[in-house]
Amino acid sequence: MQVLPYAIAMTAAVFIIQVSSAGVAARCTSQMNWHESPMIGSGMLGRAELAFVVMDIAYVDNEILTAEAFYTLMITKFCLNVAVPLTIK
Repeated sequence: MQVLPYAIAMTAAVFIIQVSSAGVAARCTSQMNWHESPMIGSGMLGRAELAFVVMDIAYVDNEILTAEAFYTLMITKFCLNVAVPLTIK
């Protein structure tokens, strides 16, 4: 429970930054309009399979991450994965 505020803040920050940056990139590179480009940014939120593996290796095998950092990152990536179908719909 003590990592929940950090996970919420990180989820919000990554959501805003990633959707806006990927949306602007889609707008500039493919000439999409401003209503379509955030959908591309929303689709970029769900790339977590490799992130889960890397976090597991960093936490379990090499002890690079603390338990708090590991759980914060896991909750954040999980929430971002759940956000993809919600934002695209």
